[in-house]
Amino acid sequence: MKKDNDNNKKNNSVLMYWLLMMTLIFLAVNVVFVVTLIRINSDFNDLKTITEEQNKDYETEIATLKQKVALLAEHVTIENENKTLEEAKKMPIGIPVSGQATILSDPAEGEDEAETAGSEFEDSLMNPYTLEISLEKGSKIIATGNGIVAEVSGDDIYGYLVKIDHQNGYQTVFRYSEEPKIKTGDEVLKGQMIFESTKNKGTLAYHILYENTYINPFDMIEISG
Repeated sequence: MKKDNDNNKKNNSVLMYWLLMMTLIFLAVNVVFVVTLIRINSDFNDLKTITEEQNKDYETEIATLKQKVALLAEHVTIENENKTLEEAKKMPIGIPVSGQATILSDPAEGEDEAETAGSEFEDSLMNPYTLEISLEKGSKIIATGNGIVAEVSGDDIYGYLVKIDHQNGYQTVFRYSEEPKIKTGDEVLKGQMIFESTKNKGTLAYHILYENTYINPFDMIEISG
């Protein structure tokens, strides 16, 4: 009987031991689980914070890039507008005279002669598209577009010749009796004086070429309105 009691006590002790061990293991697992959850939560919060900060940085970067793109687009637009304006200023349009003047000839009247005469006639300065303008004293002969003075020379008929290359296919030729105010290689602007009429009267012969072919100056005057 005593032996049975001892065995029961021993079995109870073993059972209590295993129950204690299981409890400790359970508690340990729970502690590990809770610690892991805390760490995961902490890592998640850290990641969330980092992500939010990165998102803010990205938003700032995107806003900065948008500003740069807008400024670049504005710059390109202004540059294109300036380029268009500069190209427009090169077009030789309008009357080549400032002050009192009278048109003496209609270049269109000689078009039939140009067709029958051929290239040799067109290549001479005595072409049917010559626009002659009578100037009063004090009037000025002006550039009709921006360009570079390609030639300044004597002229057997009018006295002096000035050719301006507008660097867009167009060239203008001015022939007048008084000494030019510009020289070869000068850069001229639209409206700049080329000759000045200091006599009582003078006659300007005005020509326009496009791609080395004479055209009617009235066509360009009409473009300007």
